[in-house]
Amino acid sequence: MPIENRFEGRFFDGTSSRAHRASVLIEDGSARVEGEAGELLPPVALECLAFSSRIGNTPRFLRFPGGASFETEDNDAVDRLAAQRSPAAGLAHRLESKLRYVLIGLVVTIAFVWGSVQWGVPALAKVAAFALPAEVNRHADRIVLEILDSQLFEPSRLPEKEQARLLAAFAPLLDEAARHQPVRVLFRDAADSIRANALALPAGTIVFTDQLVRLAKHDEELMGVLAHEIGHVTHRHAMRGSIQASFMGLIATLVVGDISSVSSAITALPLMLTELGYSRGFEREADRHAVEMLNRQGIPAQRFADILQRLDPSKSEKGAYLATHPPTPERVRLILESE
Repeated sequence: MPIENRFEGRFFDGTSSRAHRASVLIEDGSARVEGEAGELLPPVALECLAFSSRIGNTPRFLRFPGGASFETEDNDAVDRLAAQRSPAAGLAHRLESKLRYVLIGLVVTIAFVWGSVQWGVPALAKVAAFALPAEVNRHADRIVLEILDSQLFEPSRLPEKEQARLLAAFAPLLDEAARHQPVRVLFRDAADSIRANALALPAGTIVFTDQLVRLAKHDEELMGVLAHEIGHVTHRHAMRGSIQASFMGLIATLVVGDISSVSSAITALPLMLTELGYSRGFEREADRHAVEMLNRQGIPAQRFADILQRLDPSKSEKGAYLATHPPTPERVRLILESE
């Protein structure tokens, strides 16, 4: 049985911008355009037509071979026409127009993002960080240190003898860490930037600021901080955090379509290490690692707890180290309970 359909609109012949009041007549699998004075366009097979997408209730266009087009506000008629050619046409609008499907889509999107952020991304980042070639970590290490040295650090003002003495005190911890990954300690002055702080870079470089060294009342306090930073190195926290941030950017791109949200992972590391800090999960893991190392060396965990309390930003402006860490009372309690 022949299918017949007619709808009104404006016809453009493709040679000028002039619009003609007209209608499209659909019959027997073809479309022809009729105006007030008669036929404006001979029948054209539906397979040869192109349809603009439906966006709300904005006018739609039918495009004919040769450049002619037909504009209409009868979206339903265009949907029926498109459906004759392809049953899937108009599906996006039908879904969009039904609030129930929109809400379901929103819930699914939120669940996907939440699940990815909470479990999926951290798990993938951990696998990826441990699978990275050592050269990638060394390259990231060099770049991050160059950025820190150019923007935040000055050469250390500690006497060379004091640096040598501290490195000798650190030797047992460094030797133990070397079984998994070589670690080196550098000293830098940071009086005008991050002040009392220690940072673990991706390939095992650990930076102590002069201000942190001067704040310590015992070498074993600094050894507690060193053991904590070794924990970050051993568990690949710097690269895991960087990879997680990249995955988050990818998820944001998939959800909102904004490619600008994906930033360079390596160049973001200095900001993460000095300002944003690690996640609480990373900090707890590094604290547990520190307590285990200190126990094996016969150093009381109380030493680590002491310097953490002294670094507490609520008690001293020197406490930049803890500004990027979980609350001190919680950490001290867990550290002493783990001993």
